[in-house]
Amino acid sequence: MDETVAPRPMRGQLAVVAIFALGVVFGIALSFVLVHHVILPDRMRPRREGPVPVELLTRELDLDAAQQEKIRTILERGHETMRGVLDETSHEIRALLRPDQQAKFDHMRPRSPFPHGGHGGHDGERPPEPPH
Repeated sequence: MDETVAPRPMRGQLAVVAIFALGVVFGIALSFVLVHHVILPDRMRPRREGPVPVELLTRELDLDAAQQEKIRTILERGHETMRGVLDETSHEIRALLRPDQQAKFDHMRPRSPFPHGGHGGHDGERPPEPPH
């Protein structure tokens, strides 16, 4: 039984290569669109530092002086609570990690959106290391 395999037609091979090439081109194009029109614009938006400014609320809601002071107090209390929760959560996670993982985790943690501390505060510095 001497069966010879007939060579595949050249058109079929070219079609496979062409389909593969088109897939690569469309993949690159889709990646470009996602990165430049979805991911980067979202990251390039200016971040609002600190709490919602009372001035903005005053302007938009026409707050009187007493309302402004009460809202400022409420916002500060809320931010203190959130800062505490974020710090506690990070410390709990960090305690479960090996030293090499802790170093990576410390660099992964984002800056705090709240002033006066948190995960790096306004200045972007890392908080002191908790005791091991």
